[in-house]
Amino acid sequence: MKMQKRTNLVTQFSSFLYVKEESSSLITYWKITPELQRNMELLLKQQIICAEEDKIAQEFLQWLKNNQDQLKYKHLIAYLQESCFFASKKVYQRLQNYWDLFTWLDYFQWANLLVSSPVQLLSKYDSNFKFKLTTYATNKIECQLIDQAYKYMGWERASDWGLLRQLNVSNRRKCLEKIGGLKGHNLQKYLLIWECFNLIYQPRVMSKNKQLQCPSSSHYTQISNEYNFLITKQGNIFSSINSDDCEAILLSCIDFARQYCNPRTIISDKYLDNLSEDISLDFQEEKDYQQTQWDLVNNILTTTFSQLTMAQKILFYLWKGIEITQIEIVLVMSKNYPNFVTQQYQLAREIKLVRKILLESLIEKILVEQKVKLTKAKITDFKTPLDSWLQQHCKQFLSTKISLIYESLSMEEKENIKQYLINKNWSFNTKIDNQFCLKIANLFQENIQLEFNLIFPETEHIKVSFIHLIEEWMTNYTHLLINNS
Repeated sequence: MKMQKRTNLVTQFSSFLYVKEESSSLITYWKITPELQRNMELLLKQQIICAEEDKIAQEFLQWLKNNQDQLKYKHLIAYLQESCFFASKKVYQRLQNYWDLFTWLDYFQWANLLVSSPVQLLSKYDSNFKFKLTTYATNKIECQLIDQAYKYMGWERASDWGLLRQLNVSNRRKCLEKIGGLKGHNLQKYLLIWECFNLIYQPRVMSKNKQLQCPSSSHYTQISNEYNFLITKQGNIFSSINSDDCEAILLSCIDFARQYCNPRTIISDKYLDNLSEDISLDFQEEKDYQQTQWDLVNNILTTTFSQLTMAQKILFYLWKGIEITQIEIVLVMSKNYPNFVTQQYQLAREIKLVRKILLESLIEKILVEQKVKLTKAKITDFKTPLDSWLQQHCKQFLSTKISLIYESLSMEEKENIKQYLINKNWSFNTKIDNQFCLKIANLFQENIQLEFNLIFPETEHIKVSFIHLIEEWMTNYTHLLINNS
């Protein structure tokens, strides 16, 4: 799906994107609204507004927050049409390999519904942000489109264990294949353990808003016993498991299910806030106090992470930083780190162990007086905000390495990247962008392999994961790349 970007202020604030079918494919085109066109020409002629698109949009938004003006309202909706297109395209490309329920046009129509209330969509936009209003709008639309799809699938209220029970057999298989990378006997093993979980773990009837609690050790024992019994009827093609193996595999299934239901969602600041809230720190009194306390949490976690073994840190750089699957991590690490992991359930154990180490460090240094006990349920409560911190930390570490690689590029290559970003107004054209991203991605992969003694299999998903990481870096550092080249 392609779109011709608008090139002047009048069309940017006066035209709307339409879609038509032509030769069995969808074609996009711009249609100008005469009333809006005349008004924009008048505003510019009389110099009532400045001649910079982002400042115009910000002025319209600020006005509409306190006043009524139908023309400004429509101008702002028109201006956000490109954000609709880019957000719906990105979400469609991101989710189409996991869910085949929605077309690009479905997402685009949802996006247009969101921007039909631009003041509500942009209610938290701050002009002091270091990115354009369209950049903020695109990210906000992406998040809400994913949430909309998520809700449509009926998973919005599910706890981790509730989600395992909600996914049907077809979605379980897709989840394990597409997210977990499982196949053959390994796939059948996980499916059977998942089925045994649903068979054994029958919770009591609960109120609508109460989350499903973690299984007990007795449940894990029963599930593993049921699995071991069933495999004897299948010719012993699968190895038996104990309760610890069962728990580790089910925790892996939860991670896969979360990614399947809501893959690659943008990190939200609320997750970082929740981490602090969950450990009973009051961050709401003042902004400065909040930042001070969060810095304390961040410093404790950073220090503790630095004390992990090299293999543990590599695991999280691969999983939370580059975002390859756990199956791929086992393939990458098992050859040169055979004493660390050779099977996926061992990887799940290491992930669980690191989470526990990090949370224990917080309790020891911050909550010692409250005598908080780190139960399985408490670890589960902390998992989402902690994983968000881990992702932010690992991506920052890798981002520093990417920046060093960028600095090693020739002046001509840097200038080409700079001019490209300026000419494309901070948006990415896949054909051109991949030339830059692919070279940096290859150099970065070589750097990681050498530094951490790793061997990456030549799979399409691993290649794409490296390119996505470089694309994220380019997006995050656009301002610096343009101004400091």
